[in-house]
Order: sequence, then C-alpha cells, then structure tokens
Amino acid sequence: MSEKLNQTSKKGGGLLSVLLLLVLAGLGFFTFTLYQKNQKNESQFAEQKNQIIDELNLLKKDYDEAIETSGRNAEELEQAKQRISAYIDSLKSAKADVAALWKYRQQVQVLKDERTKLLAINDSLRRSNVLITQERDSTANVLNVRTSMLDSVSQRNTEMSKTIEEGSVLVLRKFEVEGVKERSGGRYVSTERSRASDKIRICYTVAVNRIAPEGDRFFYVQVLSPSGVTLGKNETVSVGDKTVNYTTTSRFVYEKKPVDVCEYISKPNKDTRFEGGLYTVKVFDEQLREIGTTEFQLK
Repeated sequence: MSEKLNQTSKKGGGLLSVLLLLVLAGLGFFTFTLYQKNQKNESQFAEQKNQIIDELNLLKKDYDEAIETSGRNAEELEQAKQRISAYIDSLKSAKADVAALWKYRQQVQVLKDERTKLLAINDSLRRSNVLITQERDSTANVLNVRTSMLDSVSQRNTEMSKTIEEGSVLVLRKFEVEGVKERSGGRYVSTERSRASDKIRICYTVAVNRIAPEGDRFFYVQVLSPSGVTLGKNETVSVGDKTVNYTTTSRFVYEKKPVDVCEYISKPNKDTRFEGGLYTVKVFDEQLREIGTTEFQLK
C-alpha cells in the first residue's frame, strides 16, 4: 500500500509540473503578445505624430507664402505661424498618449480653420491693394495727360506770346546819319568833313505796326567812333542777358502812325573835333533788340 501511495504522489507531482510549465508558457506568450502590442502602439503613435507634424509644417509653409505678399495683416499672419511652431515643438516632445494625440489632432483642425480665415482676409486685402494701386495708377495717368495738355497749352501760349511780341516790334525806315555844321539861327548844313562837323545828326522814321501797342516808347542809340569808342553818355543798360552801351535815348509817342525822330550828338568838347573815319550807328528797342544799323564816313 505504501508503494501505491508513492506512485500516486509521483503522478501528482508530475501533473503539477506540467501545469506549472503550461502556466509559465502562457504567461510568456501573454507577455510577448503584450510587448508586441505595445511596440505596435508606439509605432502607430509615432507615425500619427509625424503625420500631424507634417500637416503643421504645411500650414507654416502656407503662412510663409502669405506673409511674402501680405500687406496690412502681416503681423497677424506671423503670430499664427509662431503658434504653429510652438505646437510642433510641443508635439515632438510628447510621449505616447492616445488622448493627448487626439487633442493635438483636434488643434490641427482649429489651426486649419484659422489659416483659412486669415488667408481669406489676406487675399481680400491683397485684391484691395491691387485695386487701389490700379486706381492710383489710373489717376496718375489722368494727371499726367492733363499736365501734358496744360504744358502743351502753356507752350502754345508762350509761342503765341512770343510771336505776338516779335510781330509787335517797331522797325525803322529812312535811317540816315551825317555830320552837320551849325549855322546862325539854329540851322544845320550837311558836311562830310570831320573838322567842319559840329554834331552828328541821326534821323529815322518809325514805321507803322498795327499790332504794336500805342503809348510812350523809347529807343537806345549807339554811336561808335572809328576807334570803337561809344560817343555821348556812354552809359550801360541791361535787359536779361543782353547789355548795351548807348550814346543817347530817343523818346517818342507811338500812335499807329509813322514817327520821325532826329537826335544830335555833340563833340566830346568844344576844343576837339570829331575823329575822321568810319562811324557805326545802331538803334535798339526797349528789349535791346537791334532794329536798325548804318554806317557813315567823316573825312
């Protein structure tokens, strides 16, 4: 009977060992399966996390492109871009947590909605700026055309005024110069001798010009001796860039009729005589335009 108990005890111990082995094998399989599941979950988490980061980087790229062409909302776009960068940094350091990952994915959708709104505003502002630029350019073109027209009208007016001014210039007729000797009674007789000449007589007729204005007028008379000296007053007058040394001035009233004018130029002093040779006489109007010139000889 003792042998039977020993045999029974051995059988029970073997069965227990088998059961223990089966439990250990099952526990090992469960542990291995759990490890594989955890590895798979971590891989899926990393994959989804990288997916979200890629989406966020695409959002940043959209903002970069919008900022380059933005106008008045550039600062708002830059702030939205910085928020995305902060989420990317936070997500990169996040541990495997399904709940946290879900929150990040929800936040990505919020950021996408914000991007859509901001880019729509930016596009509207950009179109508005384009329209303003077009209107400004159109206004500038109109102003340029009007300025060009005004310049053209001003130029025509200037040319017309110049034409009228030139057309209203008085000219001389019968321009004669000679040496004269004074007789008793204030009479003068012509002479070609320098020794006999007491004065030089300059006579001319102002011709009629219908568009020349009436009124008091004056001319400058210049008498140059054979040696080039200006006789008489020898004073200087300037108008614009023109300068003339003149001998005397002729003053008269113009009334759209011919005007006869005579001037007498005396010797420098009574004890001298006029220089013999060729004299040049010129007449200038108020604007120092030369309107007459002639020469005469004293022997």
